[in-house]
Amino acid sequence: MEFNKLVKEELLPILQNEGFEVVEELNNIIRFSSSKMEIGIVYNDYERSNFIEIGKRDEVLYPLNDSVVKNIFNSELQISQVAPDVFVKNLTSLFTQKEGSEILKGNIKHLVKFIEQESSNYTAELIQRQTLETASKAWERNDYKAFVKCIEEIGIEKIPQSYQLKYKIAKQKI
Repeated sequence: MEFNKLVKEELLPILQNEGFEVVEELNNIIRFSSSKMEIGIVYNDYERSNFIEIGKRDEVLYPLNDSVVKNIFNSELQISQVAPDVFVKNLTSLFTQKEGSEILKGNIKHLVKFIEQESSNYTAELIQRQTLETASKAWERNDYKAFVKCIEEIGIEKIPQSYQLKYKIAKQKI
């Protein structure tokens, strides 16, 4: 079945109950809007992937993924890497739950907090990996001052055991 038709048949009735209407429709892309909220739903035929984002009107839209579903909806339903019909069926199920209904009404504070925390964690992890890589290069060059500086930026308690040992050695050498 065509993706947009599937979305409109399964999901639109639930969204209409919350004041949403279709505001844009392209091939495998459908956007909904209510007085407070916007939703974008996309199927990428090339990657065979689904995507949904939701947020306040004229503000940032936040993606829903399996991690959000698990942590915000307390559900094991999957919406990432599933067939379009399963994606739409699972969205329908999620939006008929209390949490889903609250989000559709505009109460997205828990969603925003979770996504921002997830993003912050990802960024911190990325920075730590890059700093450890810089520390490793400094170690290879016997630049112990630079190595110690990198490790202290991260925090000795946050680094792997092997780096902690190298840190002790580097401190002795400078």
